[in-house]
Amino acid sequence: MISIAVIAHTPLASALVECAKHVLGHDPYVDFFDVQPNQCAADCAATIADQLMALDRGDGILVLTDLPGASPSNIAVRACHIAQESGVSCCVLGGVNASMLLRAINYRQGNLEDVASCALAGANSALMRVD
Repeated sequence: MISIAVIAHTPLASALVECAKHVLGHDPYVDFFDVQPNQCAADCAATIADQLMALDRGDGILVLTDLPGASPSNIAVRACHIAQESGVSCCVLGGVNASMLLRAINYRQGNLEDVASCALAGANSALMRVD
């Protein structure tokens, strides 16, 4: 089963994971990393890479990040490259929202690419005008 990590500007990552816990219950293979302002990107990426390697169960890790091109996203990509050098499969998606995270958790039994596609579909399905 795919493990999931949310890496985003503080406090978004922890808030999204808390939302998922509220809806689906605690899951030890879903984790978050809130990136603080002015954090050293290289140090943060190394720390997160270690945590990603500990989170992996052998099927890979789907990493969800908030703003593509922003510091947390860049740190996520760097951390995944470090983890991949140790044999951990990673996929990084940008634009995380609650629907994306919930969909990823609910449908993570497949391979990493299928779970990533499902998560993206979940994110897109939540974007609508509701009035």
